[in-house]
Parts: sequence; structure tokens; C-alpha cells
Amino acid sequence: MKVFILFGTLVLVCLKLSTATAGIGSFMLNNAIKITHPIESEKNVSYGSQTWQSLNVYPKQQASPVVIFIYGGGWSKGSKEQYHFVADALVRLGYVVVIPDYIKYPDGKFPSFINDIALATAWVKHNITDYGGNPQQLFMVGHSAGAYNAAMLLADSTYLNIVGLDKQDIKGFVGLAGPYNFTPQEPKYIQTFGRENFKQMKVNHHVDGTEPATLLLHSTGDKTVGLFNFETFRNRLSADGVHVKTKLYDNLSHVDMVLKIHPWFAGEIDLRADINAFFQQLLKQSEHG
Repeated sequence: MKVFILFGTLVLVCLKLSTATAGIGSFMLNNAIKITHPIESEKNVSYGSQTWQSLNVYPKQQASPVVIFIYGGGWSKGSKEQYHFVADALVRLGYVVVIPDYIKYPDGKFPSFINDIALATAWVKHNITDYGGNPQQLFMVGHSAGAYNAAMLLADSTYLNIVGLDKQDIKGFVGLAGPYNFTPQEPKYIQTFGRENFKQMKVNHHVDGTEPATLLLHSTGDKTVGLFNFETFRNRLSADGVHVKTKLYDNLSHVDMVLKIHPWFAGEIDLRADINAFFQQLLKQSEHG
């Protein structure tokens, strides 16, 4: 096991070095985890008619709570296969895990990627019992651009309403380092969202107090997503009466904010434990009505 932890540390270095090595690093990391801790999975399950509209499901044997994980990547890269380590971490705690792919820029622009997440969520609601999941206990976790996608989905009811759901179908949301209220500056992001949508794209523009209970996690060491996103979203949710909790870590990088979900990287800061404690509290509250 120590060999694999050392190997995982080397992978972590690869993930932090550059975008080019991130894909290689995640492949190595996920394969190492699959060898040491095999878990059941159903790959490339279609949730829509488009080729990219597929998801991976990590089932359980009973009616377990479900976590839908939305990965980041600047709306232009990333895949569900890179995040097996997240599924592994949460499956160990007893959750059914679903990781959907979604359309990316330049093929996809705002709000098409949010529409994909809505469609994937509807698939989970209607089909997850076949994989041992409880459709009444759906939770959502997102990192970076994925946290933004999930937050928009849960703030602007339009997306879920289109697929026959509403905000309360999601019992809780955890956002990891999400750019909830940023204004695009780089040309790629300006083209992804369009200048005409700079107001509409901000999550705070849609918050109305009906959002599910929310846990926001961020780090003072994140140089990719500004802390103001965490602060402004927290303040707006709180002002509108949403049950919101926050935790601000010290000196974690933007990549750390997802890697530390897995026990190989947790150390003294264990994001998985914080996420699980939040969801378990919500489950206990729902049991007592």
C-alpha cells in the first residue's frame, strides 16, 4: 500500500504540472486505485441522444443515497473517466455515485452544458433504483466549472423544470471552488458564455431562497478561482434564507480541492469527511421530518 501511496504522490505532481500531464496523471492514478480497490461500475450509460451524453454509474446493493458528481475543466476539457478516484472515495462511504459527461466548448456554449447536467439528473431520478440508489436521496457535488454548472442548475429552476424536475429533487449540494459569479476576461471564456450573457450567467442573479441545503468549500491557496465567488454566493444564499454552511481551507491549490476527496491524498484535510458529514446530517434531518 505504501508503494501505491508514493505512486499517487508522483501522480499528484503530474496533475499539478500542466494540462498536458493531467490526463496522463489521472489515468495512472485511477488505474492504481482500480488495482488496489476494485469497485463495480456501469460505463457509458446513455442519458440522451447525443454521443457525449453518457455517464458512469457506481452501484450498490441496496437503496443507498446517491451523489451526482460534476467535474470541472474550464467548460472545455475533462471526462468522467478521469474522476474514478472521486467515485471510489464516495463508494467507500456507501453512496451510489454517478458521473456524467457533458458538452464542452467550442461545440457547447452557455447554457448548453447546464442543460446536459439537467438531463443527466433527470435520468438519475428515473433510473437510479436499477443501480441500488434511492431517488429520494439525491445529492450533488461539483468542482470548479462543475460546481458552477451544478449551482446554476439549482439556482435557476428553468433547467430542471424543462426535464420535469425541480430544485427540491436535490437534497443537498456541495460546491468545491466554484466560479459562481465571475465575469469572463479571457477570450475563451468570453466566447463560451457570450458578452450578452454576462449578467444572466452569474448564479446570484437567480437565487430565490428555494435552493437545497448547500455546503461551500474553498481555499485561500486557490489561484485559479477567486475567493469572491465563495463569499458572494455564500452571502446571497444566506440572505435568502437558504441553509448554507461554509469551510475555508488554508493553502490548498485548485487541484487539491478535488484530489483531497480521496483518502490517498486527504491527510489532515479530508474533504470527503466534510462532504459526508454534511450529507449525513441532511439525511438524519429528513428521517425526523
